[in-house]
Amino acid sequence: MLNAQAMMRRPVVRIQSTRMNRRAFLKAGASAAVGAFASSGLAFTADTEIKLSLGEPGAVISPHIYGHFIEHLGGVIYDGVWVGRNSSIPNVDGIRKQFVDDMKGIGAPNLRWPGGCFADGYHWRDGIGSASKRPRTYNFWQRRMPAGIDATETNQFGVHEFMHLCHLVGAEPYIAANVGSGEPAEFHDWVSYCNAPVGTVSLADERAADGDKEPFGVRYWGVGNESWGCGGTMRPQEYAALYRRFVTQFPAYTEPFLVATGPRGHSADGDIGWTTGFFDAMRGFEPPDGFSLHFYTDLRPTPLKAGDFKAPEWYEVLLRGVRLEKVIEDHWKEMGKFDAAHRTKLVVDEWGVWYAPGSEITPAYILSETITLRDAVHTGMTFDIFNRHADKIAMANVAQSVNCIHSLFLAQGAKFVRTPVYHVFDMYRPHMGARHVAVSNPVPEMNVPALAGQARLPGLSASASVRDRLLTVTLTNPSLETALAVRVRLAGGVRATEARGLVLTHQDMRATNTFANPEEVKPAAHPVKVVADAIVLNLPKQAVVLVECEIV
Repeated sequence: MLNAQAMMRRPVVRIQSTRMNRRAFLKAGASAAVGAFASSGLAFTADTEIKLSLGEPGAVISPHIYGHFIEHLGGVIYDGVWVGRNSSIPNVDGIRKQFVDDMKGIGAPNLRWPGGCFADGYHWRDGIGSASKRPRTYNFWQRRMPAGIDATETNQFGVHEFMHLCHLVGAEPYIAANVGSGEPAEFHDWVSYCNAPVGTVSLADERAADGDKEPFGVRYWGVGNESWGCGGTMRPQEYAALYRRFVTQFPAYTEPFLVATGPRGHSADGDIGWTTGFFDAMRGFEPPDGFSLHFYTDLRPTPLKAGDFKAPEWYEVLLRGVRLEKVIEDHWKEMGKFDAAHRTKLVVDEWGVWYAPGSEITPAYILSETITLRDAVHTGMTFDIFNRHADKIAMANVAQSVNCIHSLFLAQGAKFVRTPVYHVFDMYRPHMGARHVAVSNPVPEMNVPALAGQARLPGLSASASVRDRLLTVTLTNPSLETALAVRVRLAGGVRATEARGLVLTHQDMRATNTFANPEEVKPAAHPVKVVADAIVLNLPKQAVVLVECEIV
């Protein structure tokens, strides 16, 4: 078996980080990997064989499944994203340049803003016009701040700044509108301000006077956020009536994708009653395009810590994380009782591992967490679930991109670091826009220690996709003890030619990236070999692996 530390010393190969010819890139990677495979002494006898049904490609994996989320919370916007136009930190018109570059580098498809719970107290006019004249307003998260630390909203990062960020990154804006404390007219005016052409309504001319003549073309609109909680503490029937009021007079300058508030999926019962109640109250009315499902791997009620843990705590996070698959299936089935054609798709616009306080970057950056290899493995397993349910999910948004919960980045002043989670987003990028390929995965469940005793966890997580003649396979081994020799068989008369592998792992399950040591956990080239109608590789313990190959 390949030593994990030795693998981590291998040269880093970045996915799609070069403009060189794709076939030449794969060929070079394949040659290096085969050489490494031969020298490693890996046996070709597989512990398990998974089968890919390449003759039957499935739904397109929407790039929007790999989406992002930023909120006016702790250090997310101010310092994480916005450093100010006069900052000595490299920036683009006040926006942290490193954040822009890295988000662009992973092809971030969308960005959800301004919340979160902040959204239902946000009035968009506070964030337009001259920055020096914008009001200072109350922030919902003030109540969570440590004593003596203020969270008053300055509104220096507003509508135009957000749109500029999206433009720089190449991401589509996804705006969560204020339903909890706003009115339909305010929502409609915001849509017109963003999308109406100059010379039509006065709001379009106002936008031009504020610096942007061209419409923003915002398509994705969330009609409220967590309306069962911080967005209004409503019952589903109440929210359904309010949803209809907000969308009936929608100014459709751009064909919208309207997202209704859905359930808190990490509730003990999955919150299935919210889904039933909402769709029952929507009988006879136009259904939404998307239905928001929030699912946190919620460890806040437990003693489990973000950065210091043992084997039971490692497995507890993964066990709670894989519940997401059943939650997706249950709500999809329930939605089908009212919408047999499934016109409404799921939008998992908040997901991630949420730990109890204790590992914040600084006390003011509430909900920031230490992100370890465990969270990267959780991310790989989550993306495999999303890929396998590509027919059901239109969008998903990690909570949140920087300095909050399941972050890709941590930032404080001039310091900035990519977390292990960032690298999984980068590794899974080839799935974006490809067609899902069914995977037959016979690996049995593992019997693992957890907080409440022994439990059963999938022994291997996998998903696959194909675009043209490029096959992408992602595999996650959650075991802390055992590596797997895997044979990936290509069914349907398909053969692989060139192949390469990439692995994210570390000998220490608690490994993390810090400001002082930013590359402790990073991807490395991984040996794979094409054998007849199959690809053979070793899957290290506690690892996420990417395999790409050309097929004929």
